Amino acid sequence: MAMEPNETERGDAELIADHVRGDESAFPILLERYLKQIYNFALRQCGSSEDAEDIAQETFLKAWKNLGKYRRESAQFRTWLFHIARNTTIDYLRKKKHVAFSEFDTEEGGNFLTETLADEEPLADELFFRAQNAHMIEDSLAKLPPRSREVLLLRYHEGLTFDEIGEVLKEPLNTAKSRHRRALQALRKIMEKKEPKG
Repeated sequence: MAMEPNETERGDAELIADHVRGDESAFPILLERYLKQIYNFALRQCGSSEDAEDIAQETFLKAWKNLGKYRRESAQFRTWLFHIARNTTIDYLRKKKHVAFSEFDTEEGGNFLTETLADEEPLADELFFRAQNAHMIEDSLAKLPPRSREVLLLRYHEGLTFDEIGEVLKEPLNTAKSRHRRALQALRKIMEKKEPKG
């Protein structure tokens, strides 16, 4: 007799298919698998554990309602989920803070043809090497505008590729790379101000 696959052996696609077929045990496994990542992403964006819990809860509620519309060929489930989390965070902050987050909405300037992207990773390595502790990075990230902060969080905290980041942000690959580079440069300026002179 064949053994039933356990939670860790069931992939996202299988769990989604099971959920759509009416298996009520499937979605809680997906929730448990990604809850911490989504919560941490929201927490670093909004700075409040209470708000992050609300955002995570709303993200999974939207995912649960729309799981039947999810198409594996258009994005990985994790990428699709982060896209929902990103939009939920923006909506939540708008309602709560009553601030127009124009940096989320408007396309950043810059010429992709003239920008060089070759030294992105050395720049990142330099920044993270110079940060002597995690607190310095977290504090510096918190000072960035939301659009800059989110691309760095997706890249370094969540480990997404630039292709995946582009899917989450619904932007072309070059736009995601350029935004990443500008965010690293902004982070470097903030960190340089923090460093003791001497």
